[in-house]
Amino acid sequence: MSKRPLILGHRGYSSKHLENSMEAFRAALAAGMDGFELDVQPTRDGVCLVLHDDDLARTANGSGLLRQMKAAELPPLKNGEPLPRLADVLELPAKLINVELKGEPGWQQALAAVEGAEALDRVLFSSFEHSEVLQLWAACETARCGFLWETSEALEITAEELADLPEALWLHPPLKAVKARPELWAPHADRLALWGMKTPAEAKDLPFVPAVLIADGI
Repeated sequence: MSKRPLILGHRGYSSKHLENSMEAFRAALAAGMDGFELDVQPTRDGVCLVLHDDDLARTANGSGLLRQMKAAELPPLKNGEPLPRLADVLELPAKLINVELKGEPGWQQALAAVEGAEALDRVLFSSFEHSEVLQLWAACETARCGFLWETSEALEITAEELADLPEALWLHPPLKAVKARPELWAPHADRLALWGMKTPAEAKDLPFVPAVLIADGI
């Protein structure tokens, strides 16, 4: 049997459901995805919630900065659900959940939720804020952690820079950057989590099989 990547829904099955909602996460699993990617940040009272934006307005029935509000004060999502807690999402039977840390600080609450759910073996932490990743990793050496790069950053990174990163660290470049220089990323295929695609089919022409593909749908 040929090797295949794990397929994760970007913020759940976000092409058909409200992103970062329980509905979207359940739909990703129902569609046959192996898991999903999501974004987390803490409330003012330290509850780790699932939300991409700093402000609630785009996906919730209300506005305001998440980090300035208490969990009990938050309005429901636009689909009527309460804003998901990471602890609740971890109860879903996903093979892998990519937990992206938004802003800083916030890794402490995310790590506490994952450890409390005994889900370290099913979680991959990542962030564009590499210092957040390194702090979490230093606090929990058994956590799987990765660096996220924007397209412009990933297009400029060198082979020497990648070689200098710890071998246990995962790499999260966008598909566009990997397609531009597949020979650069191929040696790291077993720890690549590629994002920036509508469906996994967009990665079918790569000359190697990455470990994870993160897509809006299938």
